[in-house]
Amino acid sequence: MTSENSGQTLVKVCQMSDLEEGEIFHAEVAGSGNFAIYLVEGKVYASDNICTHGAATLSEDGYVEKFNVICSWHDGAFDIRTGEPAALPCMVALKTYPVEVKNDEVFLTI
Repeated sequence: MTSENSGQTLVKVCQMSDLEEGEIFHAEVAGSGNFAIYLVEGKVYASDNICTHGAATLSEDGYVEKFNVICSWHDGAFDIRTGEPAALPCMVALKTYPVEVKNDEVFLTI
């Protein structure tokens, strides 16, 4: 499901039941991209799925520690709430997306 609103698109990426606390879920939306979806302390966050440092796939090569996603290629990290680098060698922010949960469905505004 997608809907347009002031130039932004709301896309469904998964069900809440697809998510596990502290794990990374990979969501691919045709025409919209690949996303990493995180459930941390009961709240859902989303970012691009590719590390800005070494092009690793975060859902396959990363793991979550508190509010950071750690890329195992070089142990760089990003804050999943903001996308800001949290550990070197990552220096370029990871794009994050607003998340809405409606009736057990998870949507991103892209």
